Amino acid sequence: MRYFVLLIIVVLVACAPAAAPTFTPVPSITPTVFQPATPAADRYDGLPQAATALGFPQLGFPSAPVSLVVYSGFDCADCLTFFNDTLPPVLPRIRNGEALLTFVPLFNAQGTSNGETAARAALCAGEQGAFWGYHDYLFGLANGGAGEYTSDQLVAGVTTLGLDRTAWDSCMLSARTNATLTSARNSLNAQFADASAITSSVLAVFANNRNIPFDTASVTSGINMEAARVNAAVEAALSATDTPDPALTPDALSTAPVVVTLNPLQGQPIPPPITLDLPDGWGSGNDTLVLNDVTGIQSIPFSVYTGPVTNGTGTIVLLWAFPSLVAGNPLDTTAVEVDTFTDGVRLLRLAVIEQGCNIGVFEERSYTVGGLAAVGAPFSAVTCPATPDTQGWFAGVRFNEVGFIFYAFVDPIDSFTNARPQLQAILDSVRFVTPGSP
Repeated sequence: MRYFVLLIIVVLVACAPAAAPTFTPVPSITPTVFQPATPAADRYDGLPQAATALGFPQLGFPSAPVSLVVYSGFDCADCLTFFNDTLPPVLPRIRNGEALLTFVPLFNAQGTSNGETAARAALCAGEQGAFWGYHDYLFGLANGGAGEYTSDQLVAGVTTLGLDRTAWDSCMLSARTNATLTSARNSLNAQFADASAITSSVLAVFANNRNIPFDTASVTSGINMEAARVNAAVEAALSATDTPDPALTPDALSTAPVVVTLNPLQGQPIPPPITLDLPDGWGSGNDTLVLNDVTGIQSIPFSVYTGPVTNGTGTIVLLWAFPSLVAGNPLDTTAVEVDTFTDGVRLLRLAVIEQGCNIGVFEERSYTVGGLAAVGAPFSAVTCPATPDTQGWFAGVRFNEVGFIFYAFVDPIDSFTNARPQLQAILDSVRFVTPGSP
């Protein structure tokens, strides 16, 4: 067996995701108030529009380094201010590929009444790819002084946007939007110890999972800071020179195919709570690994992504939801932290590399995955009992208290230098299901 991925069925899916443009940070943009009588749909032309696994509408390129999550509602005075003052200068940052905007729909704030029905109406418009146009339409009504969203006004929005009225009516009469609205409230409760304390406003903004003030200057500054932080980390990771382990000779790092072996599988294809962009010709597969880990027998879900790279084949293995080790004083809970680096080394030896190999793990380094800071290290495995030598790196992150370790490698080894940026580009495109946890 050349790859453990032969143990599962890998469905090759050729996909051609929209490539985010190379961006130049925008230093400042003067806010302008957007007060439309009808939605300015053209301001969203050319921007990818999608939804998270929880149904939260998204706007922008998934590969953007900054994930901007906005808890908002259509019956919220602060949300209207955000729409008028902050969204206009944020839109160019989204179009430049700097930020991916996620709208978490809330309601029952102190403002325009009938906010829950308005949120459902917008989500139903989203089923026809028109959430953001309907979003503008509703805020346009609020700008016009509407004290409530009437049924006639909500239906008029369907006509204005040229939507299928029958499909929209069917959605409004169904319970399809219930799960999304419930998930939105649960997510807010998870982010704040006392979510009821902010229900009069509901507006909250997170940049790469960091809560920031929602005024225009703070959001713009937050995007600038997060983009700079992520870009610096990416540059550092890509420019780092991998120094071979002194114990490994150049002859040992042969050009033999990369081989990794996992323990028995359960045949439970659990998809990870992430999205990512795969190049043309790449495929993916999911399964569950049975592993004798530090706390006993564990079932750990994993995913494999594999496909062509320059002069070879690239593979990324993801292990997640595993038990983590901690570092610090166990008697002082404030000083105890999850040791993600040690998790990565442990799982490399226990699950990814064949037992009995001469494994070299280099010093801990900083990486990025999906715009989030990650820790990991280059690794090599030689003189294995049954599998060829291999070389690659791993990067681990924690999101919503769940651990994720990504192992990236190339076959053959001499393709690694040219293929590494291609593998990193895939890791850059990773987006964890936000907000919420798996």
